Amino acid sequence: MSTVAACTDVAQAAPPVGLDLAGFPDGGRFPARAFRAHLGEFDPWHFASHPAGRFNLAYPNGTCYFAAAVSTAVREFYGPKVRRNEVSAADAAVLRVSTITPPTDATSADVSGAGAAPFGVTSELTTMGDFTITRAWAELFKDHVDGLRYRSRFDPGGEAWALFGIAGPAPSLGGASAIIDGEHAVAAAGMSVLPGPPRKSAVRMVPDPPG
Repeated sequence: MSTVAACTDVAQAAPPVGLDLAGFPDGGRFPARAFRAHLGEFDPWHFASHPAGRFNLAYPNGTCYFAAAVSTAVREFYGPKVRRNEVSAADAAVLRVSTITPPTDATSADVSGAGAAPFGVTSELTTMGDFTITRAWAELFKDHVDGLRYRSRFDPGGEAWALFGIAGPAPSLGGASAIIDGEHAVAAAGMSVLPGPPRKSAVRMVPDPPG
């Protein structure tokens, strides 16, 4: 008697050992201009290797993410933190969105493209929460292409890219042609910033009534 998988089961698995990627959908060249959402303390070009990134490579390699639109970059940056199209003032304060120029000679694979399914890739690769699987695919792809093109999880229809490199900052890739602060970037994404707690100077203390 065969076991039928439930529709609620996650279908995406890690790549099988020895998978041949010949013929995998080509993601084309990286865009001439893209938007990179990042913490203000870091420069735009920074490659992460920690386990909390969807396509982060293991150290000493890393991955840098950017998007075709400011709104996509911002929503991917905040992810599940966005509730009712709002973010906290503290979260907005640490955000910067930089306009960057990705390497023109970099190649990519389109993991959201038509023709990816026969290789074992489903749309869950860009939405699932088990990053051990998604990072395993990134490790496989890094030996064939410079990065990945994919559909955003948090901005349906939005395009995003993951560029592979050496972990840490990469100033040789250049700076940003423009930088948007967090408040304006959040507004550009169609969201609003929740007001922070009142300053102490704005709080009027009322004494207890006489007994």
